[in-house]
Amino acid sequence: MAKRIFQSIQNWRYLGYDRDTLRRYGAEMDRANLRTTQRMCLLALALTALLFVFYGPFLLSSNRMGTAAAFALFVIIIYLVIGRILSNQMLYPLNHVKTLVFLISAVMYLCGIYSGTQLSNGELGVLSVWMFLLVQISFDIPPLQNMITVFLFAGLFLLIDRQVKTPERWQRDVIYTYISVFVGLFISYHQSRLALDNIIAKSNLQKTNFALYHTATTDELTGLMNRRMLFDRYETILSDCVATKCSIACVILDIDDYKQYNDSYGHPEGDALLRRIGELLCSYSNETGIDIGRIGGEEFLAVWQEKSVSHCEQVAEELRRAIEQMAIPHIGSTDHDRVTMSVGLCMLPYDKAQGAYLYADKALYRAKEAGKNCSCYFDEKTGQYRVPCEMKQPS
Repeated sequence: MAKRIFQSIQNWRYLGYDRDTLRRYGAEMDRANLRTTQRMCLLALALTALLFVFYGPFLLSSNRMGTAAAFALFVIIIYLVIGRILSNQMLYPLNHVKTLVFLISAVMYLCGIYSGTQLSNGELGVLSVWMFLLVQISFDIPPLQNMITVFLFAGLFLLIDRQVKTPERWQRDVIYTYISVFVGLFISYHQSRLALDNIIAKSNLQKTNFALYHTATTDELTGLMNRRMLFDRYETILSDCVATKCSIACVILDIDDYKQYNDSYGHPEGDALLRRIGELLCSYSNETGIDIGRIGGEEFLAVWQEKSVSHCEQVAEELRRAIEQMAIPHIGSTDHDRVTMSVGLCMLPYDKAQGAYLYADKALYRAKEAGKNCSCYFDEKTGQYRVPCEMKQPS
């Protein structure tokens, strides 16, 4: 029985979840509370103005005027500080938010207590009673903190109220205060629970959307961009080339004798080979900023904006040599004893960039014909395909 009661208290304390969940999503609730605190600051300024409207003659003394001015200045400073925090730390954990919420709540409660006792002329403390409800439902805070805060200031209000009002009116204030407090606790709990539910649901939706996007744009085997995503990037780069009047570089890589590799080692090993090559190309892409993806089977495509032909050839050779230097045995190959790649590349000016993929693909076939494990470059100026001797490596 005691264990069940303890579990119920913990369930209430952590809004139906557990401590770790509340901590994990607490930062987003803290930011929401900061935004609410800003609104409460504006409300506090409005209430101060109303006090002058309704109790103007009573407040027209130097001490009271000074207190009201100091209070207004304090609220304005808090408002500005919160605005700075929210604008500068949207992506970072926020510290001491609960303390700040307690401070603002305390200020609001004290204003209500002051109004309901010192300024009420012995009448019912309507503003105080409403304040105990309003402040609770304004913030999304853990129930324990909310309960301790509201009970503390409700007790303080009734203690002071007892000294300035008749027993009959004090008893009415007691009844209305406790109604307001318990209604506020009930609404605040469910409101905070709903806010946490929404934050968790939003977070899960973002994770699901990211997973779906990753699945739709990433090649499952290699981790590179898949064909659809890569050609979307290709079209974007084409548009950027036209806008910047820059040339486009296109490099197509194809594993030599991949079918024979599968026949010799089996399809699981063939998949493992693609994963290893994918890791290497992904690392190269991250280092250089060049978009690389798998466009089908054992074929890969790299595309980027380029200004130098020599750099385009250098990238092609770096990729080809990197695969060769992995020194993966290939007993099924008739030309080489290790896994190699043939490469077709071209670089076209922005006004002819649409044909880059086609010419690079043709260059790839010329590289295959030239003995594989080499790079073939399509020279746009001469219209010729060439395999420079410095680009061709011995088998």
